Amino acid sequence: MLARRVIALSADKAFGKVMATSLKAAGGVVELHQSMDGLGRGDIQAALVVVHLDGELVSVVEDLALRLGNDARLIVILPTAALSRTVDVMKISDRVAGILIAAHMRPVDLAAMATRVLAGDIFGLEKLVPWGTRVYSTLVGDYQEKSLCIAQITEFAELMSVRRKYREAIEQSVDEMLMNALYDAPVDDQGKQIFAEIPTKSRIQLRMEQKVVVQYACDGNTFTVSVRDSFGTLDRSTVLRYLWKCLHSEQQIDRKTGGAGLGLYLIANSSTRFMFNVLPDVATECVCQFDLESPKVQLEGFGFFSEKIDAAGRLAAGPSRLLPQGVGHPVERRTGNRGGPEPRTPRGMIGALSAAIVLLVALIVMVAWPRFARTPTTSVTVATEPAGATIEIDGSARGVASGGSLTVSGLQVGRAYRVVARLDGHSPAETVFQPAEGPPTNLALRLVPRTSTVLIDSDPRGAAVLAGGVEVGITPVTVTTFTPNSEVPVTFRHGGYAEVTRSIHVPSPGGEAQVMQSLTMDAAFATLLVTSEPSGADVWIDGQRQIGITTPTRELLVEAGKRHVVGIRLGKFAPASVAVAPGQGARNVPVHAALVPGAAIAVSANLDARVTIAGVKGCIKQPLPFDCAVPAGNYQVDVETTKMTGKVRRLVEVKDDTVEVNLELGWVEAPSGKRLVFGGRETSRVALEEGKRVVMVLDEAAGTTSPVDVRITTGRATSIP
Repeated sequence: MLARRVIALSADKAFGKVMATSLKAAGGVVELHQSMDGLGRGDIQAALVVVHLDGELVSVVEDLALRLGNDARLIVILPTAALSRTVDVMKISDRVAGILIAAHMRPVDLAAMATRVLAGDIFGLEKLVPWGTRVYSTLVGDYQEKSLCIAQITEFAELMSVRRKYREAIEQSVDEMLMNALYDAPVDDQGKQIFAEIPTKSRIQLRMEQKVVVQYACDGNTFTVSVRDSFGTLDRSTVLRYLWKCLHSEQQIDRKTGGAGLGLYLIANSSTRFMFNVLPDVATECVCQFDLESPKVQLEGFGFFSEKIDAAGRLAAGPSRLLPQGVGHPVERRTGNRGGPEPRTPRGMIGALSAAIVLLVALIVMVAWPRFARTPTTSVTVATEPAGATIEIDGSARGVASGGSLTVSGLQVGRAYRVVARLDGHSPAETVFQPAEGPPTNLALRLVPRTSTVLIDSDPRGAAVLAGGVEVGITPVTVTTFTPNSEVPVTFRHGGYAEVTRSIHVPSPGGEAQVMQSLTMDAAFATLLVTSEPSGADVWIDGQRQIGITTPTRELLVEAGKRHVVGIRLGKFAPASVAVAPGQGARNVPVHAALVPGAAIAVSANLDARVTIAGVKGCIKQPLPFDCAVPAGNYQVDVETTKMTGKVRRLVEVKDDTVEVNLELGWVEAPSGKRLVFGGRETSRVALEEGKRVVMVLDEAAGTTSPVDVRITTGRATSIP
């Protein structure tokens, strides 16, 4: 296949180089760009575009899809794993063939996916597993064979030392894929589902003439399994619609007969990579891969690929025929005793078959003749560190290196062999060697111990965990750096709680342990649990907003034996305040507020003043600035200055948003021999709002009072002539 133009897009230069190297391995002529500017404008002439959605490239998928040619495809690399994000990106365009996760992506993963897109030769497990890994196959035609197949795969997984949690995920995924292939995929000549109207109990008594092909393999690090039907009826939109429904709908389970939605969703949440290979109306192959070394099961790869090479020859299975349980293949029935003569075969066909047999015999002789010649053999001595590893050659166990080494004889000179050493608690070590004539070959394989996983949590969470005086994380935390089969003292520290030190046992290599530590409250502190109706309100404690915390809250640490005011605020509701004085060491002291529709009246002024909201308790002669929480309604706001005479009254209407009353005040000063009259009182200074005002001035000598026009300036004194 000639190399085809491939474009790699990544704002991260180092990651872009990894992408480019992987794509070259897939047979592409690669161009690497850090931005969309390098692609110019107009259509993009490329067979494949791979984009890392990070930085300024985070939202370019739709633009790229619109600019690609008819056969071009997109591979999208997301920064982190999230099934919902994966489905959303796949739904943007049919051009998006696959998704990978940057945080977990191996170069081989991108190379393999790009090869599938560029070459289009997609069916078969051998295209996904490492070279030399043996692929096992079996056929399944009915419910009983399905159960036998799952048991067979589970037994193989146990022999490969696959941990129980992964075995359970593999069993569940295979069961779901087989149920879909056996009972959802089959259609008749009109494209109608054969089992759509048949009850589940009746289905298990029936079987299709076409059997399902199951393949599985394990290289020690990854377990791969595929299920292929002979109908090719599953389409991309159906898969994405089912997954989106299960992610976003309250009713996730498709309860109609033949519904496959929940099964696809369960597989996507149980596997590391989940892919679909389709040749419409001919075959559908579902492939699941499970990373056996990953401490957490999450979807790291997803794709929907179309076959380009196969012309339906090797996959087609003929017309659909429904058979009762126990009835064999039509070819098998023809050879039985039916009491009548078999149809005669035309003489021309007999001659053609005879010629084909002669040619086949000749080819067999040509291929087998070298085997009659004696091929020299030799031995290999495999030394392992540590001792006790099982030695496999080309997938077959040949013995245990119990003393640190094992000699295997009868190996053909010049032939390449794959040698793998396996030992519980260690990652497999492998190599490929080609023995030569002469003394036995010596090989040395070193197995790296697998890490032990310790999951550490505390109640409450957020405690610092220290080992050997060094912090290893904040609970909950997963630690893989402890020495296997050891006892490690760890210390838990959390503000407001007594420090705790305890010893934890680290499991053997590859094992997993969980540690939960309850912390005791320090007597000088207490904790509050704040709730509101409705929930989602912001929380203040003693005037300080608790950033990022909304009701209902986790435990909030406060000083014990002291009065605290808890403020609860939510848009379109009147804020509430609750006073509480928790005792020493008290935990989970409840603080609740039932919010009512409304808002706050926020009052401020540029002079010292006090505010009174008529008829509202708690909002009487409060110093400014001040927020008064009130239900919706009409209110009278009186602001009275404290260092001089002055009073301003406002009428406000409160709905569902804060009403702000901000007063810009200046003042008038009476000259010698005169006084100002305000509110029936005589004074030397009166505070007024800015602008043109009228004041009453008393002439003390004449004993007369008269109005005087003045202009008030904010924050300044105005004199009367």
